[in-house]
Amino acid sequence: MTFQTMLLPLTADDPNNKTFRYEGHDIITLQKIVERDYKVPEPQTAQELIGYYARRIAEAVKLPSQFAALAPKIRDFFENKAFGRWVDLNDMVTVRAMGTQVASYVCIQEFARVLKQMSIAEQEPQLLEAARMLSSCQPFPWSRKVLEANKCVFNMVPCDNDFEKEFARFLENAGDVRAFAKLPQPFGFSIDYTDAGMNLRSYYPDFVAVDKQETHWLIETKGMETTDVGHKDIAATNWCENATALTKTQWKYAKIQQKGFEVLQPSRLADLAALGVPSLSEG
Repeated sequence: MTFQTMLLPLTADDPNNKTFRYEGHDIITLQKIVERDYKVPEPQTAQELIGYYARRIAEAVKLPSQFAALAPKIRDFFENKAFGRWVDLNDMVTVRAMGTQVASYVCIQEFARVLKQMSIAEQEPQLLEAARMLSSCQPFPWSRKVLEANKCVFNMVPCDNDFEKEFARFLENAGDVRAFAKLPQPFGFSIDYTDAGMNLRSYYPDFVAVDKQETHWLIETKGMETTDVGHKDIAATNWCENATALTKTQWKYAKIQQKGFEVLQPSRLADLAALGVPSLSEG
């Protein structure tokens, strides 16, 4: 009953029968994206539609075993909420109204939105294993950009692009940096996070560094921002806070924007505080 959905119309002359239009656009190009439409089965009973919607929602939230729990909730939604009043689900007028594209979209999207927020359970952080040394990383081939650096445990710093190479050179030359490394994917370090759709994903940070005060840094170099960046920032910040509490070693997270870095031309790690990076400002 707390769902904030539009009220569905029962008939063509229902006051709730408003124009409903949905278009998906690419966030970068603003080009309209063709949305895949699913054919709603021709309904004979409300129960058929409830079962159909329950399967679609269970697929959307990746909880197929919850079909039996979903069906009664969907029945309650259509019977008491969706049309703004109680309706008889045995009435064919109601059944036809439940089978429209608008009803399908509203039901599936709203249930999926709410359930995705509930399907990720917060857990108490635990230290599962001893520290992993970067020196334990097995040798791996690399065909992209590299930088020779004395402060890095690898014989070459593996860089994915020009900005990473420039930032690695900065860490090598910074007087307040004791050691650093690019985190290669073969090492396997990642941080779990949930994206905007509440899907569980893995985030692979760019660099780690240790300064002269023995503070450990998790550093992300960023050129173009995507919609997931904010979620990664939160996950990395939480990881650093948990790592500090569990290991008693100070960890901090910093995201370095390419434009600001190129304008600032810093010579020390501490100079990056001028970019407004909270972690560095606090340090």
